[in-house]
Amino acid sequence: MAAFDDGIAAAGHQQGQPRHQSTATGAEDVLMYHHPFNDGLFLNFTERLELLESEQREIGLRLRRHLQFFFMNPLDKYRIRQQFPFKLFLQVLKVAFVTVQLILFAQLRISHVDFLDETLTVMRHKFLKEWGDERDTRTYPPANGHYSVYTSDQIIQHFAHIVKAYYSIQNDSFAAFSYDTSVAQMPYQDVWDDELGKAHIVDEHQSLRRHIVFANIPPLRLCIDRIADVKIQNETYIFDINEENECFLLNFTQTEVDAVFRDPYTVRRLLVQRNITFRAEDALIVSKAFINFNLRTIHFSTLQNDQKPECYLIRLTISFDNSRHTGQIKVDLIATISYINLCNGRILQVNRFGLDTVVIALLDLFVLFMCLGSLFLCVRALVKGHLLKNTTHEYFDRAFGIRLSIQDKWEFINMWYAMIVVNDLLLIAGTVCKASIQFRDFDSALFTLTGVLLGLGVFLVFFGLLRYFTFFSQYNVIILTLRKSLPSILRFLVCAIIIYCGFLFAGWVIIGPYSLKFRTLGESSEALFSLLNGDDMFATFYTISDDNTIIKLFGTVYIYLFVSLFIYVVLSLFIAIIMDAYEVVKNRHNPNLAVQKSTLHEFLASSETPRADTDEARELFAADQLLRLESNWPLLRNWFGLLPLRRNQRMNNGNNNGRWHSHGRSGGGAFGTTFADAIARRFSTSNNVGTGGGGVGAGPAPFFDYQSFENTTELSRASTHNDVSVLGRGDADDGERRGEAIIH
Repeated sequence: MAAFDDGIAAAGHQQGQPRHQSTATGAEDVLMYHHPFNDGLFLNFTERLELLESEQREIGLRLRRHLQFFFMNPLDKYRIRQQFPFKLFLQVLKVAFVTVQLILFAQLRISHVDFLDETLTVMRHKFLKEWGDERDTRTYPPANGHYSVYTSDQIIQHFAHIVKAYYSIQNDSFAAFSYDTSVAQMPYQDVWDDELGKAHIVDEHQSLRRHIVFANIPPLRLCIDRIADVKIQNETYIFDINEENECFLLNFTQTEVDAVFRDPYTVRRLLVQRNITFRAEDALIVSKAFINFNLRTIHFSTLQNDQKPECYLIRLTISFDNSRHTGQIKVDLIATISYINLCNGRILQVNRFGLDTVVIALLDLFVLFMCLGSLFLCVRALVKGHLLKNTTHEYFDRAFGIRLSIQDKWEFINMWYAMIVVNDLLLIAGTVCKASIQFRDFDSALFTLTGVLLGLGVFLVFFGLLRYFTFFSQYNVIILTLRKSLPSILRFLVCAIIIYCGFLFAGWVIIGPYSLKFRTLGESSEALFSLLNGDDMFATFYTISDDNTIIKLFGTVYIYLFVSLFIYVVLSLFIAIIMDAYEVVKNRHNPNLAVQKSTLHEFLASSETPRADTDEARELFAADQLLRLESNWPLLRNWFGLLPLRRNQRMNNGNNNGRWHSHGRSGGGAFGTTFADAIARRFSTSNNVGTGGGGVGAGPAPFFDYQSFENTTELSRASTHNDVSVLGRGDADDGERRGEAIIH
């Protein structure tokens, strides 16, 4: 039997001639292998398959059927196979249950964030001396400037206000605030009581609302960032800019605190006694000052059924920022709120796990298993597509001398499945984080991470539903328009982004110091993007300071030019690109339109696909008429019984020395070697082919697993091999009548 790589006799090739050369007598019948578009024409794959030997032709026919079935939409596949659409079913279930899960989590997170914001508001009103209600609402442009102090007396007054508010927190606040009396939160040293004359360790089990004796109140902690020294010699400033950081425990006695309540300026004397000064000559030395202390509170709301009492630790830092040394000292309060198990006494919960908690836990568990199942099915489909791509590429290269283009290879990658894999991973990670939150791990960063994961996951889940509308031309306009216009949009955006970046950096550098909207690079980009939509134009003109006439003039011209270029030119061209794509999609059935050509599409179109609801289609695309790609990956087999188990015929027929034999009906119709072995011999790169026995010489193994083709019927094996010995001459007609005897 002639080897495949020696040529195709029917095409006029001679033994020993180069593969890509044709004889003089048969040149008109042969197409160049490595040129799929000879003289601008496509290969006639039907004719090319006829030129191949019977075994190779059978492989090509099976491959074409498999490709046609692979690129069918799920609706046609269901009509042919009548198999339950697990992936579609899971996606619909995911939309319903993940949406419910997200709604429940959103309610929990909104309650948590509201608690954090309201607690921060209370802390600012309590510890910042002149904080007003108008500062609680964020407006743009802001009605007030930075909360600041400007004199040393104001600094002392604010210090005194913090001391009074801290030591009266349990008496004045209409909330469950208490001191953090755990030793673990005070690593610096024990609390010293001047009246007792000794150090003491506070009791960590003090009640949250019970009055704590003064001696057990943890002291405030003051930290100061400064440079080493500033000296003036002969009217010359000498700076020692080495940075220093000092921290002090403000161990005020009850007598000293009472004195502060009577006269706030007593704090200045108490600080001087501890070698802490805020005089005018310290303005160039002190950069920042921080007052740190901790509080505890309980959060409980009766508005939610699943809300349980929760203990929180509030770490407060009040900063006085003098780093610019301009005389304006900006004051800010930073609160870090974290969940803790112990809140100066344990909370008694009668029903630790209520019905709502159980339902939410079951919902999370159900979503987790659904996502795992969907992930497995989609990864399995992607792997099968990858195996089919490799098989197709190898067959085209060996049989036709054609290599698939990058565009054809991308056809095998279903980006919808890839997106489903991503959203499944996001939902799995988000569900795990949400489960930890349900068990009272109330970390703000974990809340944020969970919200991002679940939000992106749900977005992709809903976006993935658009795939099923692509099967109906009336509902597919958006997807087809975006797909058609995306390459042109990306090329257009390259130039548009370059122009945008030029405006961005120029506006930030030139206008930034004189306009609130261009103060940072991010704010500059936000301002320009708002101008793209025609928003807030007058305010942008107005916020540019009039102090510098040149900057005011430049800013005016800058905004006029940006608006004119981007709104009237760039956006108009952007819309025109989308409209052109829409016109193409709308007229996609116009026969005058150019059809996208590719080797893969031409190969699929070389045989007409029958209607999906016919018996012909069911017989043609039956599982035993396609390739067995799952044999290359064991995990692809036997999931929920979708793919039947197959016996390994090589174990039963491995001792027949590579011959094709006829065993008659009593032998079950089995051959000496499997069909895959014969195909492997046909596609072996070695030309050392034995005679008579059909043994294959040593050579590299083919790229793909030819065991994929071993599910061939007895009749098809006989017809493709053109060997009458396979079927007895007396049984040939009977074999044709039977036609369905499966080789096993």
